[in-house]
Amino acid sequence: MRAVIGAAVLGAACVAQPLAAQDRAGVFVEAPGGAAVPTFEIADYVSSGTAFGGTVGIRFGNWVTMAEFDYGMHDAERVDDVEISTQHYIAKVGYSLTGPRDRGWEAIVNLGGGVVTFDVEDGDSYTYPAINAGAKLSYHFNPTFAVVLSPQGDVAFSDDEEIGTSNAWVWPLTAGVRVSF
Repeated sequence: MRAVIGAAVLGAACVAQPLAAQDRAGVFVEAPGGAAVPTFEIADYVSSGTAFGGTVGIRFGNWVTMAEFDYGMHDAERVDDVEISTQHYIAKVGYSLTGPRDRGWEAIVNLGGGVVTFDVEDGDSYTYPAINAGAKLSYHFNPTFAVVLSPQGDVAFSDDEEIGTSNAWVWPLTAGVRVSF
């Protein structure tokens, strides 16, 4: 009888470790919407506007890799009836300060890089290298579904002669849902 109990305990321990590791890994997608807010010099040329996007992430314990796209729609400040869109293509690495959660609050800080495109309606399009810093605050209702608040800061290293500044700061501030697999 002791051999059976010992084998059961050993078997449970062998199964529990891989199951715990699975809880700490996985793929998620996010669908956010909100605002794209320009600051500093670029705010002289474009106004705040609506933003939406998408994120695909992969968890590795507390570490998270993400590919994120944000699309912002802005009005030109110095020209009437001209719209400018910004497309943010950013790859990120994040770290969960609270650890992954099945239920409750989670806080992730992230850094990344990529490109931001400024597309002027009926005009030119300019793409510049960019860096990103931000956070994701989420509330997990269960292991599969969460709501997410995502303040991000993107700095595009732009051409002053093309868009009026050599460093365009645009902040996608979004909220949305996350589905984990």
